[in-house]
Amino acid sequence: MQRDITKKLGSPKQPSNPFLEMDECYQVRQGFSQKLHQGLSRLRLPLEYMAVFALCAKDPVKERRAHARQCLGKNVNIRREYLKQHAAINKLFSLLPEYVVPYAIHLLAHDPDYVKVQDIEQLKDIKEALWFVLEIIMAKNENNSHAFIRKMVENIKQTKDAQSPADSKTNEKLYTVCDVAMHIIMSKSTTYSLESPKDPVLPTTLFTKPDKVATATKTSQSTKQLARVQ
Repeated sequence: MQRDITKKLGSPKQPSNPFLEMDECYQVRQGFSQKLHQGLSRLRLPLEYMAVFALCAKDPVKERRAHARQCLGKNVNIRREYLKQHAAINKLFSLLPEYVVPYAIHLLAHDPDYVKVQDIEQLKDIKEALWFVLEIIMAKNENNSHAFIRKMVENIKQTKDAQSPADSKTNEKLYTVCDVAMHIIMSKSTTYSLESPKDPVLPTTLFTKPDKVATATKTSQSTKQLARVQ
């Protein structure tokens, strides 16, 4: 059994499927989190892997959720401190914790448990997963970062899912997750509406080039549903 678990987890430098955080086997979930934290804390894994912690919001074991939150917080602090000590380097896209948000949004839009786009219970799960990450990322509003995060979400809604740009349901899921993220940002921040200090750069592997003309038509029904998501 241990050999099967090890095979599932992949190597420390390249952990396997991110949805192993939702595996039915506790040992698999725990082992994957440990490898994830080990690689991230040593800056050996790219920032996008931090988004995987969002999936821990649904873990049935309270202690695992608490441990995952602690690991995420430590990794956010490690990156913030690194950027303070190496201010001259041009690695914002790969180190700035706020840049985990686009990856988290895309990951949750592809969550295999997210089947019915406007289902209230599934939207609640999406909201919990997003808040699991955003609560830590938004704890410090340094350099007006709340407005920067808001701008990122707005920019994503001007794109399509690069992995399935012609799939209307895939894109609807993406925009719905964006709506949930925006709802959280607006309800938790008083400075989100200020001007963003920078224009965010989105990962081209996940999102197509923005189509600002079509943005107005991409508002999903989730905006109405969110009032019912507690």
